[in-house]
This record gives sequence, structure tokens and C-alpha cells, in this order.
Amino acid sequence: MMSLVSNGSWSGTATVSVLGIFIVVALVFALVGYLEWSSNANLSEFISRTELAAAASTPALPLNGPTACELGRKLPALSVPLE
Repeated sequence: MMSLVSNGSWSGTATVSVLGIFIVVALVFALVGYLEWSSNANLSEFISRTELAAAASTPALPLNGPTACELGRKLPALSVPLE
């Protein structure tokens, strides 16, 4: 009985299969490398923008001495006695 696939065809099929596996592995490595690169780029951009926002939100003068809010210095008295 004659087989449907000859020996020469098996070696060609194996070569194409191995080549396909190498291509898929290369694409996976390229995708992972791109995701790492873009994640690092986005993280550094986020950190730089956060540092700029933090620098913009700090007061120009330090808050030394009395402030406008005197409630922060003492607790308010209760108007209803506790029993």
C-alpha cells in the first residue's frame, strides 16, 4: 500500500514547521520587547509629569508661624455635655 505522504515530503513539512515555530518565537520576543520598551517609556513620562506637578503645587514660601486658620491649634469645645 502506498502512503499518502512520501519521505521527501516529510522532510519539507518538518522544515516548514520548524521555520514556522522560529518565526512565532521571534514575533513573541519582539512583542515582549516592545511592551517592555513602551512600558518603560510611559513610566518615565508619568514620573516626569508627576515631578513637574509636585514642583508646581509646592508653596513658594514655607508656612512658618501662625496661619490664617486658628482652629488647627486647638480642639473645638463641645456644645453638648457628655453624660
